Amino acid sequence: MARRLRIVLRLAAIGTLDVRRSGNVQGDEAVARAWQKYLCRRDDVEWVRLVGPDDRIEGECHVVVHFNPFLPLHDGAANVLYLQNAYPPELYPGGTAGVFERTQGRFRGFIFTSTPLKAACCDGAVIPFAADPEELYSIPDDRYRHPVTFVGNDIRGPEVNLRYLIPALPFGLVIYGNPAWAPPLAACCRGKVPQSDLPRVFSSSRVNLNAHIPEHVRYDTVNLRVFEVLASGGFLVSDETPTLRDEFAEAVVCTSGHEDLWARLVCWLADGERRSRFAAEGRRLLLARHTYAHRVGTLVEYLDQVL
Repeated sequence: MARRLRIVLRLAAIGTLDVRRSGNVQGDEAVARAWQKYLCRRDDVEWVRLVGPDDRIEGECHVVVHFNPFLPLHDGAANVLYLQNAYPPELYPGGTAGVFERTQGRFRGFIFTSTPLKAACCDGAVIPFAADPEELYSIPDDRYRHPVTFVGNDIRGPEVNLRYLIPALPFGLVIYGNPAWAPPLAACCRGKVPQSDLPRVFSSSRVNLNAHIPEHVRYDTVNLRVFEVLASGGFLVSDETPTLRDEFAEAVVCTSGHEDLWARLVCWLADGERRSRFAAEGRRLLLARHTYAHRVGTLVEYLDQVL
């Protein structure tokens, strides 16, 4: 009988998706829960469990996938690093690649969010972000009918904020996320929204804004928000990365920020028909090749190689 995988996903924190808790919602947890859902639908997977940094792992497992390189290892299984987090060089010498260099000896295998990040580190699997179309689809809601919306936390730094968010203030920008934003964007933040309301926000806003953190730009990682907006049938204006351009050129409007963003908002806010066409194409592309059902196939294939 063929082996059925028993997989543990170890996270630095669990429960961050609960908007009643303080602190940032963690993309790590959103990804891990989606992996768990779709992995458990496969015949070659017996079970998948999520554990926190200090949780005891019950039962024998084949592999532990670590969503942070500093978490405790498990002696009875293959330890694999998923390098999802971006580590800014001002806090971590060498940035994300530097963190990898200092921790790679702890792990048997490696999963990266982009091909350039893999090239900067070592051989392994590339598993980009994705979306769950069963949870993310168009649900228009009058509560979220804003001209311009940004969903996220103040983690990109003042330069990115100045370039990609502040120019949207005259258009009625609304921010949903951890309210710990610096002025002038703090006045736009309405706090966190439940995960179940994300598709309502994305499909109700006339324009959804996105901006990548610098380490994602450096390693050409398309961030999670892009996939979530497109899955929800939302219209997206984003900063540009090569992969974003190559994968979604007909569905996402890219901007260089500052005056260019201002001009694009003037244009696209006035053209609902074109926004609808772009949004429809974005969801079509998402469903064709960027769901978690696609991603877990790559994941299982790589874990079999590691084992």
